[in-house]
Amino acid sequence: MIQDGVLVGRLHSRETAGKLGETPTGNARCLDYHYPPLVRMTNTWIAPGNTPISDLFADIKEGVYARNWFGGMTNGEMFTFSAGEAWMIRNGELAEPVRDVTLSGNVFNTLADIEAIADDFYWDESGGCGKGGQNGLPVGCGGPSLRIRNVVVGGDTSEVRRRKVRS
Repeated sequence: MIQDGVLVGRLHSRETAGKLGETPTGNARCLDYHYPPLVRMTNTWIAPGNTPISDLFADIKEGVYARNWFGGMTNGEMFTFSAGEAWMIRNGELAEPVRDVTLSGNVFNTLADIEAIADDFYWDESGGCGKGGQNGLPVGCGGPSLRIRNVVVGGDTSEVRRRKVRS
């Protein structure tokens, strides 16, 4: 859908593609025959980049490395993503684990704030898309590690604060 930072396509059913004069993408899906098909995501991924993952953290004084996921959601242009695992980054190195990390923000601003794309890749098919009362339609997602500036990070950092006080 996005290539080299440019929107090159959208998710469509035959109906929505016809209304916009675009090519259908086969994205009308439903939970079962009791529900109408809705345009919704299927598999979503970001292609690997050229940055070695070790270089991704190189000049980060303090940050968070979030990996894997527990879940997430979108509401219009806004998103929330709960990390399955997370660590602090201190002076370019992975440090102590952090729990209950949530990332949130505007989807389009966050995509524009990607500074580097690593050469690793992780794929997961355990997701589900909920839309229009149809929860749990299977989806897959994946991608490389990303370096993103200006992401809102929340969660349980009390352990991190205690360590800072003792240091």
